Amino acid sequence: MKKKQKIAFITITLCVFGLLLTIADFLALHDIRNEYVSTSVLESLGITLSGELPEWTSTKGEWGIVRISYLFRLFFFIFCAIVLYELVNRGRTKHQE
Repeated sequence: MKKKQKIAFITITLCVFGLLLTIADFLALHDIRNEYVSTSVLESLGITLSGELPEWTSTKGEWGIVRISYLFRLFFFIFCAIVLYELVNRGRTKHQE
């Protein structure tokens, strides 16, 4: 029983972390929508630049948050699938005995 409690605690902790990353995703994507500017976008609008764009227009930090959140979700779903598979198999084994 202790092992199930430990797995449940880890899963709940990861769910809370995933929720926080979802909020961070929203905020990062909101910033990207409002601040991201690239030379290709400006050229497509017929705008020519007299110099380089400021560094903040690339929104590197926001894109980093989005990448981290995506990787977390990928590994979290794999983890959940493995845990659920193991729980189902253990249930079948105990039920058959």
